[in-house]
Amino acid sequence: MALLEDVASLKNKTDETGVLSIYLSTDFSQQSQQTGEWKILLKNGLKRLREYIEASGTHEELKTFKKISEQASKQIHDQQVNMHRSVILFASADGDIWTERYLQVPVETEFHWEKHPETTQLETLQKNYPTTGVILVQQRDVVLMDTALGEIRDEVQYSWDLESEDWKEYKGTSAQIRVASGTTDFDEFQQRFEENRQRWYKSLGSVLDREVKKRKLNEVYLIGSQDSINDLGKHLNTNITNTISKNLFSHPGHEILNHVYNEDIR
Repeated sequence: MALLEDVASLKNKTDETGVLSIYLSTDFSQQSQQTGEWKILLKNGLKRLREYIEASGTHEELKTFKKISEQASKQIHDQQVNMHRSVILFASADGDIWTERYLQVPVETEFHWEKHPETTQLETLQKNYPTTGVILVQQRDVVLMDTALGEIRDEVQYSWDLESEDWKEYKGTSAQIRVASGTTDFDEFQQRFEENRQRWYKSLGSVLDREVKKRKLNEVYLIGSQDSINDLGKHLNTNITNTISKNLFSHPGHEILNHVYNEDIR
């Protein structure tokens, strides 16, 4: 389940012993983070919570917190190769809650130990980084990425099939599907593409419009060569938030989202 979909569920969770909530900045674009500042922030944040429980909590609560905080610290350290700009983690004493995400959006570093998950900052992120569609265009191949809070929730590729003269759909959440279609006769394809691309894109435009509406995407970005995004954009009734004139079709998802968020300063 995507983190955005977890918000409502998390708000309804409670644990009488305690719930650990971690918001950790790991933005390696900042010079201080390149020297491992996040490790110090994590260690000190958990230490302060432990000292607070030692002073005002029970022995059982302290024992439980130590176990959870050690698990959380180990997991975050183990996942440092997957880090982008931030880490959000929730863990409860009863084990009913364990949610961790490594996001492309920034957070303010915070640590909480309460009877419920601390979701205030997460809800603010939800407002600042709404559900977003990213449409990648590379001639006969078009990909729609469904994202929220810097996470790719789903990915669909549409590729024009010359034999059936129709768009074929491939679903998945991996860049492995995002491979430009091949052709045995590139010159023949290029000629047919130039002659028919307006008609081809028009037939796809209505499909993309329906997907954007069905997925309730609040923002949509078009990425590709200027000619490609102009041609496809003509046939979209969806409001385009911004366009990015770069060939990012084969790039990993997190790199693409990084371009999106850097283009749109929030």
